Formats: sequence, C-alpha cells, structure tokens
Amino acid sequence: MAGATVSKWVRLAADSNDAASSMRESGAGYQAQSSGFGEAVCQVNNEPTSFPKCFPPDQPYWSLFVEIGGAWASAPNGYATVNLHDKEALGWHYVQQTDPSPAPPPLATTG
Repeated sequence: MAGATVSKWVRLAADSNDAASSMRESGAGYQAQSSGFGEAVCQVNNEPTSFPKCFPPDQPYWSLFVEIGGAWASAPNGYATVNLHDKEALGWHYVQQTDPSPAPPPLATTG
C-alpha cells in the first residue's frame, strides 16, 4: 500500500455493529483466517497480494485498532470480537512484525 490511506464509511444498522459486518458492508476487500487471537484479517485491498498464512515469520501483518472518542487504541483480540458504536471506527495498519509498538492509522475525518 506504500503508505496509502483508504477510508470507508458504514451506516450502523443498530446501536452497534460487529466489526465483521462493518468490514463486509464497507466494500473493502479483505481475507481472514482463524488465529490464536481469534479471527485475523490477513489481507486488505489486496495487500499483501498473496498470503500462505496471516502472520508469516518476519513479514508485515495487519494490526487492528479501534477509534473511540477521537483516539486510537490497539485491539487486544481478533476483529470478530469488536463491536462498533456510533462515531467509532475500525482501523488497520500494515506493520512490520519487528515493530514492538505499531503506530495506529491516521484518525478518520469526515471531510
């Protein structure tokens, strides 16, 4: 992705949406696999172009963040356990496995 930022907006169907539904409704292409942390997203918008597994040794991976109240927090589990509420966002950042504290994606703006 070379530093590209992609924003997708999803209207909540109820008071909250699970992240898996939000990802499907966003239209962002993604692939997921089960991992020790729950369901993990391995590919977003064809990055990486192919993957034999989600967390290959010494290769980048998609780190998950949730924006609540204008600040990002790292998600402790897989995306399938996240429930989003009004004015919250799901964020992904493609990072190196050697990074002990991955930076979050840019904060969402409504333009």
